[in-house]
Amino acid sequence: MSTEVLAVRVDGPRIGGKRPVCAASIDVCYPHTGDVIGIVGRASADDVRQALDFAEGFRCSLSRYERHRILVRARELIEARADEWARLITLESGLCLRDTRHEVRRTCDVLQCAAHQVLVEHGGVYPGDVTQSGSVRKIFTFAEPLLGVICAITPFNHPLNQVAHKVVPAIASGNRMVLKPSEKTPFSALMFADTLYEAGLPPEMLQVVTGDPAELGAALLDDPRVSMIAFTGSSTVGKRIAVRAGYRRVILELGGIDPAIVCDDTDLAAAAELVARGAYGNSGQRCTAIKRVLVQTSVAAEFTALLVERTRAWRTGDPLDPETDIGTVVDAAAARRIEDAVAAAVRT
Repeated sequence: MSTEVLAVRVDGPRIGGKRPVCAASIDVCYPHTGDVIGIVGRASADDVRQALDFAEGFRCSLSRYERHRILVRARELIEARADEWARLITLESGLCLRDTRHEVRRTCDVLQCAAHQVLVEHGGVYPGDVTQSGSVRKIFTFAEPLLGVICAITPFNHPLNQVAHKVVPAIASGNRMVLKPSEKTPFSALMFADTLYEAGLPPEMLQVVTGDPAELGAALLDDPRVSMIAFTGSSTVGKRIAVRAGYRRVILELGGIDPAIVCDDTDLAAAAELVARGAYGNSGQRCTAIKRVLVQTSVAAEFTALLVERTRAWRTGDPLDPETDIGTVVDAAAARRIEDAVAAAVRT
């Protein structure tokens, strides 16, 4: 299978509608072969500050209808090139096309749902005389984009859909965001930003900085202009962000230890299929993936045999092959951690 979907290129961050030239760069590789598929600019702390300058100085004047149309148009643009999007995600993440095609569909769902919500009034009118001390008056509530600048940090395992889950609600509510995607899978985020610009989004409402997470993370988290932090990733990093955030709003989506529980009165074949799908989907790289299976002793042997059978039926191979069921993990270090965990389990 050819990996020639991206020309090897230098692709910079998106700051204030421009692509600044970065002094350093990061190679982005196809995990299945190790081939370099592109080169992304390594932004600096100064680039982050410049992005925050643009975001902080901008005020959204888009009407609800205009925001609605931007999200609708972005969905249309992605749907029109769905196969190209899936191939791009596969190349930078190693996830198989079966998984990445699903991710593209999920992203379009996010855009569609948010476009609908933009047109829904979330305020209301309430009576003031419902208590003994209340007065005869009406109380009006309404929603305004008052969050200021939002910082979003997204992981590698869903390089498009996780970005959409952060970016799209910010656009729908008229807020401004500076996004730092994973340096391992940056192209989906950059192309998503370009698609939103094409759909009519002012660049100041979404800016993307790519580079070293330690340098860029510190520049983003420590800047007082950031009033909200949205992070998806490990529990370890999430706890550090929570401490660092102080009184600012924080949304953390962290790791899980998700068990499947198999009782002796269940359909064991169906349970084995569900566990295999829940554990191996997206190459197992999901915070919601099944990581433990608790089985009643009386059916443990039968269930184990069925799960082994289902596992052997999963086809591995080149993620770009449409017949492949499970692609690679994101890099060699991740593969070694899995090998070590399996070896430790076998020893015990």
